[in-house]
Amino acid sequence: MKPDYWMRLADAARQAPSAPPPDMPFGFDTRVLVEWGSPRDGEGILPWALLLRGALLCASLIMLLSVAMNYQTLREREPGSVAIADSVLRMSMLP
Repeated sequence: MKPDYWMRLADAARQAPSAPPPDMPFGFDTRVLVEWGSPRDGEGILPWALLLRGALLCASLIMLLSVAMNYQTLREREPGSVAIADSVLRMSMLP
C-alpha cells in the first residue's frame, strides 16, 4: 500500500503550533506606500509612457488646429455651396 503523503502533510500542518504574526513596526505601512508610489530614477515608469504622452500631446494639438482652421465654417448659419451640393446628392441617391 502506498503512503498518502498529502494526508501526512495535512496532519503535520494541523499539529504545528500557530503563533500570532508579529506586529508591524510603527510607520512601516506608510513607508511602504510612499516607496511604492514614488518612482526613483525612472524606475517604475513604463518604457512607453513617454511615447503615449507625446502621442496625446500631438493628438490634442491636431484637434486644436483643426477647430481653429474650421472656426469660420462652424460659425456660419447658412449652409455653404458644398453642403447644399452634398445634401442634393444624398437625397438623389435615396430610393
